[in-house]
Amino acid sequence: MLTKPGLATGLAATIAMVAAVLGHPNASRAQTETMTPELKALAAAADKEGTLLVKWSNGSAGGEQGAKLYESHINEAYGTHIHIKWTPGGDMPTIGNEIAIAYKNNQPSPSDIYIGFSRNMAVLNKQDMFQTGAYTKYAPDRLNTDVVERDTFVKWYTSTVGFTYNKNVAPAIPERLTDLLKPEWKGKVGTTPFGAGFDMISAKEAFGADKAIAFATEFSKQVAGFMLCQEVDRLASGEFPVFATDCGGGLWETAIQKGAPLARVLAPDVPVLSYFYLAVPKNAANPNAAKIFITYALSKRGQQDQYEMSHADLHLFPETHAAAEIKTAEQKYGIHFTSADVKWQETSNDEGNAAQQQIVKILQEGRRR
Repeated sequence: MLTKPGLATGLAATIAMVAAVLGHPNASRAQTETMTPELKALAAAADKEGTLLVKWSNGSAGGEQGAKLYESHINEAYGTHIHIKWTPGGDMPTIGNEIAIAYKNNQPSPSDIYIGFSRNMAVLNKQDMFQTGAYTKYAPDRLNTDVVERDTFVKWYTSTVGFTYNKNVAPAIPERLTDLLKPEWKGKVGTTPFGAGFDMISAKEAFGADKAIAFATEFSKQVAGFMLCQEVDRLASGEFPVFATDCGGGLWETAIQKGAPLARVLAPDVPVLSYFYLAVPKNAANPNAAKIFITYALSKRGQQDQYEMSHADLHLFPETHAAAEIKTAEQKYGIHFTSADVKWQETSNDEGNAAQQQIVKILQEGRRR
């Protein structure tokens, strides 16, 4: 569901895109987007700030090259002169905690924008650390209430639960998670040490907590070892025939596009969609620049940029790749996906989240046996 999952950089394509844009010195001066009065005012305020501080991993949003690309495209779209200063960071929970600690101590945020999974946002929202924005007025044709939650959390791209297998060494072609319990997969499964995706698998809309725990108990017997979300080479080399779950599809789709002998399966037995979000911390040094970044990221061109870099976009826009993938899965399997947004994480999946913690222990103990 496209996932916490890691993100691909697509560096070769991104560098080419950046080079093409930066080859035009006046690109940052030309306004190409139609702007509402509220967006014009935001652009002026962002231009006055002049800088956008971002901290994310090299696997998120294209890393440093992605920051350069966004800088050029944002300035071109809105006629601004914003410089995006990228700092490499850790995983999403780590960066979120850094922002929270700074906020608690009345210090500026290390990043003007936070990128997080729906569960990250639900946990951090307990700190009341994110500010609202008039997003639906900046771009009413794109930023509606389906995309923007509570004027605060803006869905950036869709995440599905799935798995990826190596076509050269897989003993069979799996179509569902439960296929991986078959005898031919014993000792051939790679998984994360932190139970990625099992909060969704444990949801009442999927397996439910009890069934998920029972599944994990049998699944742990199939596991050959642990790997991390971004370790594409370990799957592509055949070290593991399958990686389940795979932290979302973007990273693996990028590898497939580059020629890796892989195939990704969106798990139809876990019909739950979640999201990666963008939000602006209350202690952001440049909140207006952050909000114009978010507005651009959800524009048609911004979604195209995100897909070029990470092979992930938001299914709520009908022109996106994610929309086509979800529609195809629903028609093929006769299923309907539940939207696991921030509110859902806060109110509807306590049992699933608790089950995931138990499942992590099951997986860890399974590896010690």
